[in-house]
Amino acid sequence: MHLEWTCRFTKVKAIIQLKKTITLGVLPHTFNIVANTLQELEGTFTDGFNNNITYLLNQRNWQINNCTHGKPQIALIRQMSQYAFDLHCFPIIAGEPQAIVKAYHPASGFKEFNPAITGPLIRIPQLDNLIKTYIRCGDEADLELIKYAHILVEQLCEFLTQRLLVTANCGQSIKSALLNAEQGTETTL
Repeated sequence: MHLEWTCRFTKVKAIIQLKKTITLGVLPHTFNIVANTLQELEGTFTDGFNNNITYLLNQRNWQINNCTHGKPQIALIRQMSQYAFDLHCFPIIAGEPQAIVKAYHPASGFKEFNPAITGPLIRIPQLDNLIKTYIRCGDEADLELIKYAHILVEQLCEFLTQRLLVTANCGQSIKSALLNAEQGTETTL
């Protein structure tokens, strides 16, 4: 199936309104979980709360001596599982992405960034279930929410690529997870 990968909506709130119109005010549980997560992601840069993304971008948390061209090196890796879609960020040390990093590691670009403790940059719970629901019996709002999730994740990856030195940007995108699921293949890596 060929889909246009633009979203008609610029905010999750509008997609929620569409879903409520379609379902007579009822938000299915999985849709609601994904929508709430995306609303939190929308507010990452506007609400002023500290999180993994703001930590990565805060230059006071960088060990400048270990930066390349003034930027820490990272790897961005997408992963879809039956539980969630995750965007992981691993600092590059000695040319390799590291999942476990001690605080103030002498070769890390960050003072205290340990992916084993902080977890993924983004976690969208139940996204795999929303994709499966859309394929089985979904509606326009489900598809728009999936496309919006894809767009938000890709925009964040592009934003991080501009601010940090991204040496690897890999893994299954939300778009390819949906396309694979439509073709009957696994949505997990």
